[in-house]
Amino acid sequence: MTLNRYEELRRIVFIVGIEELSKEDRILFERARKLRNFLTQPFITAEVFTGKKGEYVTLDETLSGCERICSDELAHVPDRDFYMIGALKI
Repeated sequence: MTLNRYEELRRIVFIVGIEELSKEDRILFERARKLRNFLTQPFITAEVFTGKKGEYVTLDETLSGCERICSDELAHVPDRDFYMIGALKI
């Protein structure tokens, strides 16, 4: 649901800006952006294209990271820090 709502909010933000979102929608938007970035994993097969060393992340590590993001435990961490990080070690 978070990522579905993110897609709706993304269109709104594109047109009027993030400042126009309610506080709740802004929190959800930022959380979903972190999730989206976190789920962009540095796959071993993509090393050639990304220039970043590939990493194997277990399902448990991925789910644990998603839970931490969704619980707002990492609300203080900028969304860009989740991009291509592999396992969540923050």
